[in-house]
Amino acid sequence: MPRTDRTGTVLLAACLGLFTVFIQTTQTIGTLGAVRADLGLDAADLVWIPSMYTLVVASVVLGGGAFADRWGRRRIFLLGALAMAAGGVVLVFAGSLSTVLLGQAVAGLGGALITPSSLALVTDAFPDPRRRAGAIAAWAAASGLGLALGPITAGLALRWSTWHTAFWLGPAIAAIAGAAALFGVTESRAEGVRLDWPGQILATGGLALLIYWLIDGGHHSYLGGAPLAAALGSAVLLAAFAVVELRRTHPLLDLRLMRDPSYSAALLLAGTVLFGFVGLAMLQVLWLQQVRGLTALQVGVQLLTEFGMFILASAVAGILGPRFGAARLIITGLLLAAAGAGLFATVEPADGFGGYAPALVLFGFGCGLAGAPSTALAVGHVPRGKEGAAAGTVNAARQVGAVLGTSVLGTLMTSRFGERLGALRNPRPQDVAQAFTDAVGRAASVAAIVLLAGAAAGALLLALARRRRPAPSPAEPEPATLTAVRASNT
Repeated sequence: MPRTDRTGTVLLAACLGLFTVFIQTTQTIGTLGAVRADLGLDAADLVWIPSMYTLVVASVVLGGGAFADRWGRRRIFLLGALAMAAGGVVLVFAGSLSTVLLGQAVAGLGGALITPSSLALVTDAFPDPRRRAGAIAAWAAASGLGLALGPITAGLALRWSTWHTAFWLGPAIAAIAGAAALFGVTESRAEGVRLDWPGQILATGGLALLIYWLIDGGHHSYLGGAPLAAALGSAVLLAAFAVVELRRTHPLLDLRLMRDPSYSAALLLAGTVLFGFVGLAMLQVLWLQQVRGLTALQVGVQLLTEFGMFILASAVAGILGPRFGAARLIITGLLLAAAGAGLFATVEPADGFGGYAPALVLFGFGCGLAGAPSTALAVGHVPRGKEGAAAGTVNAARQVGAVLGTSVLGTLMTSRFGERLGALRNPRPQDVAQAFTDAVGRAASVAAIVLLAGAAAGALLLALARRRRPAPSPAEPEPATLTAVRASNT
């Protein structure tokens, strides 16, 4: 059967796989209160439950793309689906903190393998840049759907059963995605690719220590003993990684691509989008639960407004991308997202859903409009056959942005809340609610500033790329490949 006959199955498998990666994130957050009560955990232990998943995904995702190119994208995708399902099953039967952390780590390994391999499958199955833009938009929309349904499934589980029940959905969807890939996706790989084991080890170790520093430092002190040692170790390993990669013929990450301002801009913009989207979503969940007093299910239903707009905007981006260009959509999306974050920063404790719904709509639509094109922009700047490595790189940027969003914004919020409470004597419930709201507003304002700064820096890099790009010779037609790259960048 020709490969074009299977593009629908490829896209279905990839979207279902990415759905499981992101639903795991918000499902975990939605069940934290019940997990803490059931296992008798303190706050310091509780924070590592969602963080363990993020740590593994962010540190392994870069290598996952290289494995997909070398050993086969379908094969790595299937291994990722298996790991994701296994991690979910461990969580279903978990009865202790160590078991929960094990389940999160195994699921994180699955997420690190699924994310780049699913994107590589899509980019390989859709070589035409215009069709590829629409396919990547659908792939990105699956992440928003996963984020949206996570709190709802958690809330339904807590209403009718225990927190364990929520984690059955991940293995079920992973099994469907794996079956679709096994029976409907043709294997693809990059010919002649050699695995860069020194780069793999240095990158994984350096990223793991960096993410540990961001997570642990965000909840304790960035200059504390263990976090500071992790930061120094990360700097050494990543510096060694850069030296090794520049000397290798087949590097894990071709740092020479960074000379192209468009590629650097794509990575920066992809990280910025996830910084704002995941970071502010966490603040919104906390505010709705702590100040508005909503249940996990009610929070999930209300946030469908934001996540639904993310999905809608991803679809719109796929339609408008070939006509207006990725760059314009990304910058416009970041500006809209910054406006939404700034609007949410003005929320008051007494505001009902109608008061903050416009912020949710604007923020979700802006992030969706910028998310898929930023990924397409990065993938469009690598030679054919390197889709897995490019997918791993852009998704590593996305994951680091997500971790920065949760750690930096979370730290700003908690420190501000502590300052406000410390200034009050015998605070009343309404005083606590106001202090928490002010803390969330401050962090949301920082998110808006970061989104604006990312849009400005990305616009400058893309403008520099346009100036550097040579014009085609009048005597020779522009190559089709260059025309495709131009279409994805303008």
